[in-house]
Amino acid sequence: MSASSAPQAPMSLMTTGRIVGTLFVSAFFLYGGGVFLVFSAVGDDTALPANADSLAQLCAGSALLLLNSAAVITIGLLAFRVLRREHRGTANLYLGTRIAEATLLALAPLGTLMLALSGSEQPGLARTFAENASTTFSLAMATLGVGSIFFCWVLLKSGLLPRILAAYGIAGYAIFALGSVLELSGYSVELIMSLPGGLFEIAAGFYLLTKGFRSPALGGSVPPHDTHPAALHVNPAVATSAPSAPFSGSR
Repeated sequence: MSASSAPQAPMSLMTTGRIVGTLFVSAFFLYGGGVFLVFSAVGDDTALPANADSLAQLCAGSALLLLNSAAVITIGLLAFRVLRREHRGTANLYLGTRIAEATLLALAPLGTLMLALSGSEQPGLARTFAENASTTFSLAMATLGVGSIFFCWVLLKSGLLPRILAAYGIAGYAIFALGSVLELSGYSVELIMSLPGGLFEIAAGFYLLTKGFRSPALGGSVPPHDTHPAALHVNPAVATSAPSAPFSGSR
């Protein structure tokens, strides 16, 4: 058998977890950097080219926000690979959650870039995306919060994360989701209520970055056959939340 046709070695849980941790952490820098550049360009105004002091900054910030959406989807794909054997329903739910979050977060920066490239700011879909960033951001965070409650519950049961960290994630995301729903209802509480969920993603991100996912055999309720070494690997996957929506002023 030639080297090119040799089967690929499976990706270990530790390696997968470290990639997920890297993406959790990098998402904060991507989104935070994007917010900073967009705000530097337009201030509290809507992120339209006509409002930008620097079109280059506006476009660079929008590009970073789109990269954040790519990182978000990749987290969902890798989590799906890890959970699908024993928790297929939650794996599907979390992947769908991350895809929905990434899509909603991408609408505003995509609209801004489309307007910048076209040189036109006439009413249309792209302008609508840019002007409704606060709403799509809150919808994205509410979706993330709800889906992540179930994700953390599985992490708690399986022992893939330390129990205290997974339990904190359940509580943090529940508060996070509630805050986003209240924000959509007209109460300006999303920022403060997003902190518990944000802190979980930072803590879990750095934990996974250094240690990866734990073997289910170390804790949690998993069927006996899932402790076989072959079950502790996944195939190579195809490669959070910052509390602000930069495209239509402060939330």
